[in-house]
Amino acid sequence: MTEIGDEETPDQAVKISKSAVKNAWQQTNDEMELLAETRREDGWETVSIPAVDTATVSRDAGREDWFGIVHVIPGNYADAFTDAFERGTFPQYEVYRNVVDGFAFQVTELLDPEIETAILLAGQYELRYVPGMRSTAHEEDMLYTHVKTLDGTVLGSFRHDEFEPLMPSPDRTPGVDR
Repeated sequence: MTEIGDEETPDQAVKISKSAVKNAWQQTNDEMELLAETRREDGWETVSIPAVDTATVSRDAGREDWFGIVHVIPGNYADAFTDAFERGTFPQYEVYRNVVDGFAFQVTELLDPEIETAILLAGQYELRYVPGMRSTAHEEDMLYTHVKTLDGTVLGSFRHDEFEPLMPSPDRTPGVDR
C-alpha cells in the first residue's frame, strides 16, 4: 500500500486506477438498484439493466442514422426490456452520472408516467469519445439512446430532443473536450 509521501510506481497507479473504475461501476449499479426500488415503492414497474458495453457514437462511426449512446445488454435482459419498451413511449428521462479516471459512469432512467414504467440502464463509457457524439447531436438537434444485445439485435431506440443532460458538460467535466 502506498503511504502518504511515498511515490507511486506506474504499476501501482494502474492498480489504483483499475480499482477506482471497478468501484465506480459497482456504485453505479448499486445506485441504479436504489433508484429502481424507489420507483417501485411509488407503484412503478421498473426494469433495471447493467449494460455489458456502452459507447458514445457519432455519425462518423459509419452509419448516418445511428448516433448517440449505445447500450449493449446481455440477452437474459432482452425480454424484460422489450416488454417494457413496447408498452410505453418514455417521453421523459433522468440522468445520474459520476466521472472517474476518464470514464463516465451513468444511469439513464427512461420514464413513461402514463403507464408508470421506468427502464433504467447503467453504463460506462470513455469521455474521449463524447465530443464526436456532441457534435452530431448539435448538428441533428437531437440524440438517441439505443439498446441492443450482444449479437447485434436492436431492441429499441429512444429519441431525445432535449439532449444536453445526456452528455457530460465540457465546462464541468475534466477530460471532455468541446
